[in-house]
Amino acid sequence: MLNAVRTLMPNDVPSAMELSIAANWNQTPEDWHRIMHLSAEGCRCIEDAGKIVATATLLPYGTRLAWIGMVLTRPEYRRRGLAKLLLEDIIAIAERRGIHTLKLDATEEGHPLYEHLGFVVEKIVERWGSDGKELISAKADVVTVARQDHSGSNISDGLFDLDAEAFGVSRKGLLELLSHSGSRNVTSHSYILSRPGRTARYLGPCVANSGTEARQLIAAHLEDPANRREEQEDSAPHGWYWDLLPANAEAVRCAESFGFTRRRVLWRMRRGQMMDNNDAMVYAIAGFELG
Repeated sequence: MLNAVRTLMPNDVPSAMELSIAANWNQTPEDWHRIMHLSAEGCRCIEDAGKIVATATLLPYGTRLAWIGMVLTRPEYRRRGLAKLLLEDIIAIAERRGIHTLKLDATEEGHPLYEHLGFVVEKIVERWGSDGKELISAKADVVTVARQDHSGSNISDGLFDLDAEAFGVSRKGLLELLSHSGSRNVTSHSYILSRPGRTARYLGPCVANSGTEARQLIAAHLEDPANRREEQEDSAPHGWYWDLLPANAEAVRCAESFGFTRRRVLWRMRRGQMMDNNDAMVYAIAGFELG
C-alpha cells in the first residue's frame, strides 16, 4: 500500500541508495546503516511494488534534540505528499519520546514543506568543495598536532565534552561510530574526522577551541598520506566536501585558504525549543543528515 509508513530495514538499503543517488547525494550504504544502528525505529520509509520510494530518518540525541535527515522521494513519486506523510510520522515519534527540539538542514526544495510543518530558520549552512586539483597544499600549516591515528576511536572524554558544548548536546555514540568509519586527527583541545563518500571524501565533523588550532588540525588531515593516497586511487571518489556554518568566519577563511569553494546553501531549521550551543567552535558539521 503506497501510503503505508513502515520502519526501514537493513535489507532496504540498496533500494534506499537508489533514492540518494537519484538526488546526487554523497551518502554511502554505510551512512544509511550507521543511522539505522543509532536509531532503528526512527528510520522510516514508504514502499511500493517492492521498492523504497520515500524515506526520512530521526536521529535522537537523548530527549533534548533529534535530527531529521534523509528526506528523499523517488523522482517519479514526487508531489504525492509522501514526504509530508513521513515527516508527520517522524514528528509524532519525536513527540511520543518527549523530544524537546527537532532540527534539520533544508534544501531549497524542502524549505516550504518544513516551514508548513512549523520549522523556523535558525541559520545558514554551506557546502564547500574541492575537486582535488584545486586543493592548496596545507603543509605549511601542519604544526603542533599532538596525535594522528587511524585505528580505534582515540577521542577522549574531554573531547566528547568539548563537542557537546559546541553542538549543544552529547553525541558520543555518533562520534564513536564515525571515528571507526574513516580517519581522524586529534589534539587535547580539538578533533577532526573524515570518511569516504559516494562522490567525494567528507570532511567533518571538526570542533576546536580556536581558529589557529582548527587550521593546523585541518591542514594535518588534508596532508595526511593515507587521505592523499585514497584521493589518488582510480577506484576512489576524488575531491572533498566540507559543510560549515558561515557564521564562523574563521571556518570560511580556512576553507578558502585551502582552495575550497562554495558549492551550495541550505537552511538549518528548528521546531521546538531554542538551544544553547557554540557555533564558533564548529569548523565542520557532521553532515546534513546528522547535524
